Amino acid sequence: MSTRTPFELRVALLGCPAHPLGQWTERNLNRLRDLGFNAAQLNIAWGYRPADEPLNLEDVVRLPDHLEPTLGQPLALRSDPAPDAFDRRRADLRGRAHLARNAGLRTIFHFGAPYNGFEGFVDRPLPNCLLDGRTPERYVRLLEVFARDFPDVDDLLLYTFDQDAWICDEYGTCQRCRGLPLHERVVPFVNLLARTWRRLTPHGRLWWEPWELSAGQALRAVEDLDADTAGLALHSNVAEVMIALPVDRFVKNAAALAHERGLPVILEGFLGAPSEELEPFRSVPSPLATLRQLRAFHATHGVTSVKEYFGLLPDQDDVNLDATGLFLHDPHVSDDDALTRLADTRGPRELADYWRLTSRAVELFPWDASWYIREVGRADPAHGLDAAFIRGQQVHTPAWESTRRATFMQTSDEQPDPWLLEDVALRLDLTERTLARALTLGRTLAPKVHPHARDAFDRGLDELHAWRLRCRAYAHHLHETNLTHALRLTRDRGEPLSADLLARLKATLEADLHDQDDHPELRRALDLLTRDPHGFLDTYFRVRPDNPRDKGPFTVTTR
Repeated sequence: MSTRTPFELRVALLGCPAHPLGQWTERNLNRLRDLGFNAAQLNIAWGYRPADEPLNLEDVVRLPDHLEPTLGQPLALRSDPAPDAFDRRRADLRGRAHLARNAGLRTIFHFGAPYNGFEGFVDRPLPNCLLDGRTPERYVRLLEVFARDFPDVDDLLLYTFDQDAWICDEYGTCQRCRGLPLHERVVPFVNLLARTWRRLTPHGRLWWEPWELSAGQALRAVEDLDADTAGLALHSNVAEVMIALPVDRFVKNAAALAHERGLPVILEGFLGAPSEELEPFRSVPSPLATLRQLRAFHATHGVTSVKEYFGLLPDQDDVNLDATGLFLHDPHVSDDDALTRLADTRGPRELADYWRLTSRAVELFPWDASWYIREVGRADPAHGLDAAFIRGQQVHTPAWESTRRATFMQTSDEQPDPWLLEDVALRLDLTERTLARALTLGRTLAPKVHPHARDAFDRGLDELHAWRLRCRAYAHHLHETNLTHALRLTRDRGEPLSADLLARLKATLEADLHDQDDHPELRRALDLLTRDPHGFLDTYFRVRPDNPRDKGPFTVTTR
């Protein structure tokens, strides 16, 4: 089948942070090629370094000995320092590049620079500063070694924030950088590396992801990038890769500016079932959400390529990945046609109705409430009994202090207004009811699913069930907090407690107790509400100065 996709590069990523091992096989690469991919990222460059995957150039190459005294890395790396680990990372990278080349795929190595490890989390001059007179030269030299040692690598993907890479704060303590706009410091560094890579690899390109920059910084930087040697890589919106919120105004503006300058643009998304949003789940089916994301990419002027952001597991049946393949071969495929074709290879046609519901649940879930809601897959449904709280900011970066607020409702750690808690709770209720309908239908269809797809289908049902329980736990906690708050306000005005509010709160606690298998602490709270409502109001769902706000992924969910 000939590919009619408008995307020049379709970049796959084998394995994902939650499941990093065992994906680099000839069979998997051939499957991805047949789906329409024509390039592969060679490493899972992820902040917590799953399976000791390379994250920085220094993880796979070293400077020549004669350069160490003047250009040596002043910081210890966070990768495994053992010589055999260094050799293993290099061997893995060579082997993957060779496999990808044999499959006819272009190769991309992803890294962060300048390496500053955990130093970027503190307010002091960074050990590797772009203006220190040696850091840019070190990376030129490292690229020279990398190009020599890994000739099968075609392109590079560079982060200058995150991935253990950090740049001095112009409003911080670095005397060299203070007051100097970020784009005046980072773009010369990016262009230097891009031109170096082109000198070393005439067919190659360095893609730069202006991650953690503010929208203004990133857009201004685009104006000065070297269009001959650099390319622009972007998340699907200014705040994150979010399957339900693809292509915001920032992405449209950045892609349009890049197009005017002749810069190619890669847009990153979730092209298979694994995603950062539902990690560590890996089989939640949402083929329509996947298609709608890709359509948004396709419709964005200036976007030339597409890339998997989190990782793919092509050795498992994956309806989302197959939906991506349908789109790559025919970007005009309709919802109905795609669902019919996906169902025909897996079992009953009613699977289409199941996938409509699961896709709707993915799109109803309040991803925009807070970055931390994407930790839902790791949450404990046995939530705490202080006031529900929505965590906000993650780290001090230009984006977190500015344009991430355009996507996330909560980017501070102050107690949210009850209307915000209610907003999120009501959308969680909608998601939970949609998941309940999907599970009811999916369980009736499971015995009819073809054997080759059954394991992934059953795992998807288990993950949907776990996700539904977490939606209910979050919603219960939020509703309980607001109902208790309303009752407390009533008491503070000297008015009698509302029988209706008390009944609503009791019903919510009873449902919560059922979901938590009659947890003793929650049982005590319900008993106190029944015996002594005022004692309950004095004890539970209160905002406390010492609320353990770092102990839960979204609301306070650990006891």
